[in-house]
Amino acid sequence: MNAFMLVYRPTRPKPSAPPLLQETARRLQDALAAHGIHTDLTNDQRRVLVSVCHGLVAMVQEDGIWWHSPRELRPGIPLYVHRGTVAGAAEALVDDHALLTPVQIAEEPHDATPV
Repeated sequence: MNAFMLVYRPTRPKPSAPPLLQETARRLQDALAAHGIHTDLTNDQRRVLVSVCHGLVAMVQEDGIWWHSPRELRPGIPLYVHRGTVAGAAEALVDDHALLTPVQIAEEPHDATPV
């Protein structure tokens, strides 16, 4: 090593999630796509993050699928949701997604005159 080189700690690449978790995350992504919800997947060490919308990210881990719901147990107490199946997680995530992204209904044009 010469005097002009800075000393850095060697970095190791982060281990990616196991293939089984990646497959589970893809199945969840497909199940949500069937409901018209676009998601993004991110490998994060020993889990896969499924970004559903702003404020709603599910974590696919070895023990199931977890996320922080926009609902609350009681006022001020957050609700953390766990599902063991892709179908159960998709159903609950669709409900939570609907709470965070309400549908905007446009007014239909009509022939009525204002009062």
